[in-house]
Amino acid sequence: MKFKSFISKAIISSLTLSLFFTSVIGRQAFADSFKSVTLGADLSDAQKAEMLKYFEVTKSDANVLEVTSKEEHSYLGKVATEAQLGNKAISCSYVEPTEKGGINVTTNNLTWVNDGMIKNALITAGVENANVKASAPFKVSGTAALTGILKGFENSSTGKKIDENKKEAANEELVTTGDIAEKIGQNDASNLMNDIKKDVVKEKPKTDEELNKIVDKAVKDYKGNLSDDDIAKIKDVMSKINSLDLNYNNLKAQMDDVTNQLKDKLTSKEAQGFFDKLEKMFSDFLSSIKGAFSK
Repeated sequence: MKFKSFISKAIISSLTLSLFFTSVIGRQAFADSFKSVTLGADLSDAQKAEMLKYFEVTKSDANVLEVTSKEEHSYLGKVATEAQLGNKAISCSYVEPTEKGGINVTTNNLTWVNDGMIKNALITAGVENANVKASAPFKVSGTAALTGILKGFENSSTGKKIDENKKEAANEELVTTGDIAEKIGQNDASNLMNDIKKDVVKEKPKTDEELNKIVDKAVKDYKGNLSDDDIAKIKDVMSKINSLDLNYNNLKAQMDDVTNQLKDKLTSKEAQGFFDKLEKMFSDFLSSIKGAFSK
């Protein structure tokens, strides 16, 4: 009897341990693949459902959060105008932290910011590896997209709290880039800000004069397009970035990646422009021949 009792207890213990480890492993596997989605709080239920479908997630396999207009204003109120921010939270985001691969950003229905701007800002915020999507159910500026992305990152599987100073600098960088993009174009603006940031992080200027020299040298080619106020804004955000004491060696690969991606975009646009011109030239040529025969 004692032997049977011992066997029974052993079996029960084994089953209990098996169930425990299965449960733990299951939870761990789920946590490792945990994604976060942030939805604009002012969207309708149908629009929120539309965005979940766009991000290809459900509430059961992602941490779904809402971002309010109040949250957006708390981070952007000092640097963005009321017209840029609006009074409704619309932008949505998808964040999936990864162990490698850098930062991959795609945007949809955002007119004022693009993927390069968001990627630049995320580098400043300290994000190293993540797949990020920023979107909306209809066209919006996207000024507040970063607020949702950072909230999503903090509530993803990494659960890392982002330093408030980095958040502030990243948001200001995004808005400043958007402002100068209106003067020189989104890709040039992203490239300019990225190049200046690289030099600032690398050289770590000790005085305002040293920092101003870096900025003034970089904006030289854009003097005709950028106002003194624009340049002052760039200097202000670069001063904030400089105060973060970012590690150049850790960020160099990421910033170089931004540069390379922007070069690819510019090259593809130049190529498209060439083919557009070629098509027009060919069309004009055919028209001239047709005109000659019709005389």
